[in-house]
Amino acid sequence: MIRINLLPQEYRRGQRVSSRALAVTFVSALASCSTLGWLGVVYFGDLASAESEHETVATELAGALQRSAYYDRLEANRKDYLDRVQTIQDIGKSRRLWSKTVDELIDVVNNDGDTERHLAWFDGVTVKDDARNGTTMALPGHVQGKEIGRIASVHEDIERAPFAKELAAKSDPGGKQETNAEREPPESFSFALDMKFQPRVKEDPKAKTTGRKSAATQVKG
Repeated sequence: MIRINLLPQEYRRGQRVSSRALAVTFVSALASCSTLGWLGVVYFGDLASAESEHETVATELAGALQRSAYYDRLEANRKDYLDRVQTIQDIGKSRRLWSKTVDELIDVVNNDGDTERHLAWFDGVTVKDDARNGTTMALPGHVQGKEIGRIASVHEDIERAPFAKELAAKSDPGGKQETNAEREPPESFSFALDMKFQPRVKEDPKAKTTGRKSAATQVKG
């Protein structure tokens, strides 16, 4: 049997939602919103904490990188300083103290005032410095008296001088007699004293051999 309800909509109770259903729906919606709100607070709170921690770590990392770069610069400066010190030490070892050599040569000439052994003097000194092949020193000199053996005495004293251990070669004794009326005694012997010192720079035999092989290869090519 078909029923037709002619009452207005507001008077139709049979189709209205019950208050219990509305209450359950409201409570469910409220619980869902509360849950979503709590999750949002937790999420954004953790996010803010993570961002703050990330910023702290980034700041510490930047400081560590700066300290690392500063340490690298210090290490580079330390190595450069050590290289310079080593270079200065090598130069100091390879240099010849000419003032010391000249002082020792003067001691030979003076001979502690013993003019009986020899009375020598030099007209000048010429030095040709060659660190690789050996420095040469030329001293034209004289010994007073008639005995040519005094030239040999000068050479013997030079050979006993401290700087003699650095000599690679030395001229042999020999001279020419001269006479000068202005001196007393007027007789003297002139001689040339030539000395060659050992090279200050030692060549590496391996490098020298390698250089020869390279040169030979170039010529052959």
